[in-house]
Amino acid sequence: MKGNKFVKGIFSFFALFGLLGFLALAFIFVANSNGLGSLLTVVGLLKAESLYEPQTDKMIEGATAGIVSSLEDPYSKYLNKSQWEELELQLNAEFGGIGVYVVELEDGRLGIVSPIKGTPAAREGLKNGDIITRINDQSALQMSQDEAVHLMRGEPGTQLDMAVLRPGEGKEYEFKIIREIINVPSVEDKVIDGAVPIGYIKLNQFHAHSAEEIANSLNRLNEKKIQGILLDLRDNGGGDFDAAIAIADIFLEDREVVSNKDARGHEKVYRAEAGSIKLPMVVLVNGNSASASEILAGALKDNKRAVLVGEKTYGKGLVQTVFPLRSGGALKLTTQKYFTPDGTDINKIGINPDYVVKNPETEERDLQMDRAVEILKEQIL
Repeated sequence: MKGNKFVKGIFSFFALFGLLGFLALAFIFVANSNGLGSLLTVVGLLKAESLYEPQTDKMIEGATAGIVSSLEDPYSKYLNKSQWEELELQLNAEFGGIGVYVVELEDGRLGIVSPIKGTPAAREGLKNGDIITRINDQSALQMSQDEAVHLMRGEPGTQLDMAVLRPGEGKEYEFKIIREIINVPSVEDKVIDGAVPIGYIKLNQFHAHSAEEIANSLNRLNEKKIQGILLDLRDNGGGDFDAAIAIADIFLEDREVVSNKDARGHEKVYRAEAGSIKLPMVVLVNGNSASASEILAGALKDNKRAVLVGEKTYGKGLVQTVFPLRSGGALKLTTQKYFTPDGTDINKIGINPDYVVKNPETEERDLQMDRAVEILKEQIL
């Protein structure tokens, strides 16, 4: 008897659940009847009247991308299978390509940042600041950063044709570059020699191996008895959120790194624990230091672990989560806003450095680097 009542209860629950689902769908249809009606009409007309045969899978993919674009969020995107594979390759730091970083500028154009030493891009003469105008036979003027990166990647040994505008010269240059396997080191290091040896670390991006590479660089530099650290985050557009937390953990001990809040107001605080490096520290930033770079720079500044030198950072205080889909693609969705340890929202604002220093385009000397070294030596002495 009790068993029958339990079964009836289960059936009643799912019947009610199904009814609620049906009513929700009905409400959505009624509330958006004009839009849904237009959608069905368009699909019908494509099937019945189009000169070209519509492909159902492409229609579904296009509709999915359109739904995401309706958010009007430049960081939320539907990624098809090939785009998602490219993003995974980038985060894993090994892929077939030419060896450049691409950044989306404020005017919507795509700029080249820091060609990687020893790669095809560097050997062929691409320069920091070049504006991409064409990739193969496609104009890059209305192209997204993700689309450009996807086109530039490819099988090793294949040729990439591209054109760039060099603003300082007002000329356009064309390049034919053969792709290679690019093992992307995110870290470069050296010792700035002098009476006070300083360890210089350039972090180009945040990926799965960045924290390990930073730790290895510090081990090498410590063997040379460095007395201070200069961390260069200029032109670093970000990357893996977890990598930023792991790197902060190297320099901060028992301190807040960043806090995130989602759409429902739920907050999560990330803290550093280990903090094995105690040397004086200065961080270089500029207008292309974004996202994960700003998380790290903000944590070091707010915790008074380091001073910042350079120019105001980009101002991307949003976190994206990637949700793999059954189709093989993925949804990259803005899910959280982050705040520096002082509770500052830097989105569309950026982080102001402690010492503002600009590098004039016509000046060959790195004035930001010079000032950072001066400040670091003052801290050491």
